[in-house]
Amino acid sequence: MIKNFAKYIQNLPTLPEIIIDLDSFRKSKNRNFKQLAMIIKKDKSLHLDILKVMDFQIFDFFNKPKNIQNFISITSLEFVCALATSLSFCRNIKTNLFSYAATFDDFLYSNTLSMLIVEMWLKKSDKKLKDELLIPAFLQDLAKPFISQAISENKLTEQFLNEIKNSNMSKAEEKFIGFNSQRISSTILKNWGLSHNIIFPILFSKDLKNCPDEFRLKALILNIVSIVSNLREPLLESNIKKAINEIELFGLNSDTFLSTISNINDNIKSNS
Repeated sequence: MIKNFAKYIQNLPTLPEIIIDLDSFRKSKNRNFKQLAMIIKKDKSLHLDILKVMDFQIFDFFNKPKNIQNFISITSLEFVCALATSLSFCRNIKTNLFSYAATFDDFLYSNTLSMLIVEMWLKKSDKKLKDELLIPAFLQDLAKPFISQAISENKLTEQFLNEIKNSNMSKAEEKFIGFNSQRISSTILKNWGLSHNIIFPILFSKDLKNCPDEFRLKALILNIVSIVSNLREPLLESNIKKAINEIELFGLNSDTFLSTISNINDNIKSNS
């Protein structure tokens, strides 16, 4: 186990000012797509990141132009605002994910997929819950670039990748770092002063038995989407089955979830 991992998250970057603008927009009662588009376009790097995400095959624009207005129309105002906020958090941590045998684009794809599953799965049954989980869905693996850097610098990449194959990603992280990605992500977000409503569901998503009751459903949902949006193998059939087992184990209805995954796979096929 790497004993000095804490040094990799000691000097976190300062959060960009645009997060304040996006947070103010999210809390505003009078919001519209033009205001959100203006905030995003004001930050050229963020705008480019949003355009990159729009090109992911999980989104079907139905042959419409790929712009922010149409992006909002096929998802929601809350989705695009949460995506912009989450991308802004990731702005200054673009270290490589070599130790996961993945790229930063893979990281963006996986996290965006998590958000999209939450958006499509919960939008009709519980909009409030859906909106509260969009940002945590993206940020629960925020720590992976830090973990990758630590493993790479300690020359443990090959052993780490072998451990992932033999167990799973979360257990491999715990073995090499001492904690899984979600636990470290929650620590990072706490240091940035984020709300416990974001931090606690992430913190307990891989530790449901110790999760406070008021956060258990949120933590469960984050765990389920993380299984399916696996960084190395997103939408793998065996992981979808694992997720369904988790849903049914906790007495939830799996039909809407299955429909969500089917619709996303249809989008990928239509864009291929």
